[in-house]
Amino acid sequence: MTHRFYVAAAQLEGDGVMFSPAQVHQLRSVLRLRPGDQVHVFDGRAPQDRVVELLDGPRGRLVGEAAQAPEPRTRLVAYPALLQRDKFETVLQKLTEVGVAAIAPVITARSLPRAAPDAARTERWCVILREAAEQCGRGVVPALLPTVSFTEALRTSEGTRVVAYERVRQHSLRDALASAPGYVSMFVGPEGGFAPEEAACAERGGAALVTLGPRILRSETASPLLAALVLYELGDLSWPHDAGS
Repeated sequence: MTHRFYVAAAQLEGDGVMFSPAQVHQLRSVLRLRPGDQVHVFDGRAPQDRVVELLDGPRGRLVGEAAQAPEPRTRLVAYPALLQRDKFETVLQKLTEVGVAAIAPVITARSLPRAAPDAARTERWCVILREAAEQCGRGVVPALLPTVSFTEALRTSEGTRVVAYERVRQHSLRDALASAPGYVSMFVGPEGGFAPEEAACAERGGAALVTLGPRILRSETASPLLAALVLYELGDLSWPHDAGS
C-alpha cells in the first residue's frame, strides 16, 4: 500500500517537500517509515501525485509522478443535514470517497444538533476530509462550505437539485437527472427525514423530490448512497473510457 499525504503549496519548493510536524509523527512513529522509503503527496491542484523519497528530519525529495483517481465530470455538491458527531463525521468521510466536489452542512427542522459547528469542530471536519482524500486516492479534497439553513441551501444551490424524501413513491432519481447540466446539488435529511413543509418548499423552489427505494435508510447511509447513485446515473462512477490509453 502506498501512503499518501496532502501538502499545502507552501510545503513544496523546487524538488523538495517539507512535512508538517503531525505528518512527521505519522511517517516516523505510526507508519515506521525511514529515510529512503517513498510516499505520495498531492496538493489539491496538480493532476498527478508526486512521488517523494524521505530524507532526514521533515524533508523529502521529489523523484517522480504517479496517477491519481480521476475526478467525476459532474460537479456534485452535497447538502447533508447535521447529525450527531460520529454519524456526521462518517457522512463526510464517505461522501469524499464517493467523489463529491463540496459539502455544505444543513440545519433542518429535525436536525440534532441545531447549531453551526465551532472553529474546533470545523477544523476536525477539514482533517477528516483530507484524510479521506488521502486514503481513497483522490487528488482533490472536497470543499467544506459554511453551515446553512435548509431554506438558504435551497436558495443558493445550483444545477439540478434532488432531495431524498421517504414519502415519495414514484419520482425516480433517473428521471430527475434526465436533463442534468453537469452540476447537481443533492439534499439528504436528518434522522426522521425532512418535515413535510420542507419538502413542499423544495418542490416550490424547483427541486425534485426522489425516492431511494422502499426501505427506510439511516441518514448516514442515505447521503453516500445518493451521491453514488447520482454519479452512476451520469456515468461518473466508473473509469473513463480513455483511462487505459
